[in-house]
Order: sequence, then C-alpha cells, then structure tokens
Amino acid sequence: MSKEEISLFDDQKFETDHKKFELKAIGDDGHLIKSKERVQHHGEVFTPKWIVKKMLSEPAIQEKLHDLHATFFEPSAGEGAFLKEILHQKLNYVDQISNKTTWKSNALWSLMSIYAIELLKDNLARSKEAMMNIFVNHYQAFMQKSLSSKTDVYKSAKYVINLNIVQGNTLTYRNDDGKLITFSNWIPSGSKVEREIFTFKSLFNNSDANDIGANEGQLSLFDNLENSDDTSKQKIIITKVFRMG
Repeated sequence: MSKEEISLFDDQKFETDHKKFELKAIGDDGHLIKSKERVQHHGEVFTPKWIVKKMLSEPAIQEKLHDLHATFFEPSAGEGAFLKEILHQKLNYVDQISNKTTWKSNALWSLMSIYAIELLKDNLARSKEAMMNIFVNHYQAFMQKSLSSKTDVYKSAKYVINLNIVQGNTLTYRNDDGKLITFSNWIPSGSKVEREIFTFKSLFNNSDANDIGANEGQLSLFDNLENSDDTSKQKIIITKVFRMG
C-alpha cells in the first residue's frame, strides 16, 4: 500500500472482541457469626465452606447430587452455604451430561430439587441472590454467552428459587405473616412439568384440615419424583414455568 492510499482500518488488524465466560468457584463468606445479638436471639452461626464440602462428599450424598430429581432440603438456610454448594455440584453434573439443547431443562430440574426455609429476611435475600448468580454463571460458562434477565430460562430460574427458598420458622411451620409455609412439588410430565402445592407441615404425620395436601401418614420430601397421571393439573414446558405464576 502506497503512502497516498488510505487504509480502511488505519493500517491496523481488524479484531473481533470475544468475551470468554469461565466457571467460577464458590467463594467462602468467611464469617461464622454476624453479631453476638443475632447469636443470642436466633442462634445464628454459619457453617464454614470446608465443612459443607466435607459433608457433601459422602458417597451416598454424591450419588444424589448426580440425580437431577433427588431432592435436598435445608431447614435453616442462613446465607445459603449448603444451597450454593449443592446447586453448584448439581450443575457441574448437568454440565457433564448435557448439550446445548438439553442444558436448560436439566439445569431447571436440578434447581427444582433444592428446597429451604430461612427465618431471617436478610439471609433469605442473600441466599436467593447467590443461587441465581450460580445458575447464571453455569449457564454462561456452558453456553459461552450472556444470560439476559428477559429470557424465559432466567425468569423460570428466578421463579423456582422464589417458590423453593422461602421465609418461615421451621419449628412452627409458619412464616412471618402467620401463614403455613408452602412448597411446590415439581412433577415431570413428559417434556413438561406440573406444579403441586403442599404445606411444609403436611410432611409430618398429621391430618390437619387446614393443611394443603395433608394426608394420612408421612409424606417424604426426599421421595423420588414420578410422572403423574392427573391430567387435571396444569402442565407447561419447563423453560416457561414462570408463566404458572
């Protein structure tokens, strides 16, 4: 090129800016207590990350972490130490078994299998936010693209977290509004999902008429989910489950 000629790119190479998304490790919050007052009033003491990982390393638990529908329940979630690691490990497994077509549904089934109750609202907000961040991080690292809050999968993940991770007192079965704590049983139905509402109290051996889903005998939250033949329930594609609300 002569000096008289004008270079379209000003004599510099044209480069495309490709952002690479990487999977992040789960950080340790680094504190065991927030204040002496919270310990005295609520018995609040957080579990260190190393203990969480050690407890989850048991072979029987690892087997469940490799089952998309095996449920986990945290009765006192705190800021989500167990919830974060459980979701992270479940999504690690989803990353291994999925392709770009199946990842979204597999990841949402994993998210639907994690339940928790937390008494304090500030902890509840932090645990929900942490779970959403982990879901987004795994999505972006696997798909290598940003996850917009306007997408169906983002809305569905947020919807599931809000229904599965709830405020309440595990001992009284009620939330701060005095209402019975309710959960959603997410039932596979072919390529779709059904939602069945039940109370936390109904998991125990009682037949309280005020309980939604109360029945004779004990209902285990840890039972494997099976397809339902009840066609009267609403069925929806899992990536659009937020439309149920």
